[in-house]
Amino acid sequence: MKQNRSVETLSTLLRVAIGAECAERVNIEGVSWQAVYAMARKQGVLAVAFDGLTKLFEQDKAFAKAFPLSLKLQWINATCSIEQRYESSKAVCSELVDRWAEQNIKALCLKGLAFSTYYPQPNHRECGDFDCYLYDDYDKGNAIAKQLGAKVDDEWYKHSEIIYRKAMIENHRFIVAVRNGKKTKQLHNLLDNIARTEERKPIFDTRIEMPSAMFNALFMNHHSLTHFLSEGIRLRHILDWVLFLAKEQDNLDWERFYALCEEFDMRAFVECSTAVAIKVFNIEITNPKIVVESPYTERVLDSILNDDDAVFSQSVGKWRTRLMLVRNLFASKWKYEAFANTGIIAKFVSLAWGYFTHPEED
Repeated sequence: MKQNRSVETLSTLLRVAIGAECAERVNIEGVSWQAVYAMARKQGVLAVAFDGLTKLFEQDKAFAKAFPLSLKLQWINATCSIEQRYESSKAVCSELVDRWAEQNIKALCLKGLAFSTYYPQPNHRECGDFDCYLYDDYDKGNAIAKQLGAKVDDEWYKHSEIIYRKAMIENHRFIVAVRNGKKTKQLHNLLDNIARTEERKPIFDTRIEMPSAMFNALFMNHHSLTHFLSEGIRLRHILDWVLFLAKEQDNLDWERFYALCEEFDMRAFVECSTAVAIKVFNIEITNPKIVVESPYTERVLDSILNDDDAVFSQSVGKWRTRLMLVRNLFASKWKYEAFANTGIIAKFVSLAWGYFTHPEED
């Protein structure tokens, strides 16, 4: 796949930001920085890309002075907004977790805040809702949130939606969507067991629990694969995996991990994510147990960079969302053939059955 100059430059900025490439080696001639900015925003890596750009500014003062001032200010403002949302959400969610802790409720973080701990600047990872798992205290957690004045929507089967001081918290009854079939029920049970039995630690200075490396590796890739099949993924998903690998590649039981990926139909996707990570971010893999090649690398990277298949971020209503998911399903036949142990017809029947029998899942 031939990448355009904007994609190449964005990839370079991200490598510089995470320390995988030196700033002085970067070729900045003829770059459309407005196009790079737009690509970084679409890919969910705007603040991290600005970290790389800042290093280029420090390396080349003439370049920093010549860079379009209006775009520089726009990028700074966008980065500051990402930082402020992150810090505000962390503070509010930590406060709620403290109230839960007073009632002996433990809160395990799923994705966002947990994944941000792998980043050089955690508050530059774009985070949305705060997803948590309260083990056996799902209902109790909802009740306490209501007592604190939060708005709680507990009509969803997988999680409740709590709006507390303007922050959105998803309190998970189930870690994954168990109504998707027998294997997802088994995956929930596995992750629940890992969460209860493997080492957990506080995230930063909060009482929010950080899952183990095995939990994060499995959940991160299941979450990315689910999105890839339904609406595609972006470079942010790959960057999460890159930074996880950079920190945890020697701390994970890879034989066990790959065996579990095989069991839950994730192995091909995991191998491809690693191959994409190496191609885009030039990450150094030193552990020989990690598979670093995939026959789908170019096609998946092309999908990440060029597909326009986002659904859940569009806010278009329930039935429009359903139609978009069905459209993506039939447009993504190759994804199911490569990465899922099911065909698109079987998946379509499953979706249709869910829409009519469990409308509260939407």
